Amino acid sequence: MNEGLIGEINEAYKRLSDAAEALARADRELSGYVGRVRLDNAEALLEAKNERTANLYLEGMLDTDEHRALREARDRAELDHGHARREVERLHLIVRLLLADSEAAS
Repeated sequence: MNEGLIGEINEAYKRLSDAAEALARADRELSGYVGRVRLDNAEALLEAKNERTANLYLEGMLDTDEHRALREARDRAELDHGHARREVERLHLIVRLLLADSEAAS
């Protein structure tokens, strides 16, 4: 039982690590895209009369299929990361319960 639990814990930490890397990658891709859009349209954004208008311009510039796909990929990565974190937490609870049971039996 211990070997199986250790293997499951190791696998859960690997999934958590992979999910964290995927989330960081999705964040970088989305930030890079937004940065490129801002840079490519800097003149129009600077000519806006106020910050609210500039934000409206930027929202319009980001209303693209590519931006939506990057947002969806980032949201999926965040969801996967959350699932992986909860799996690690679940395994931590199992280990604590097993320790409590073994201490109670002693």
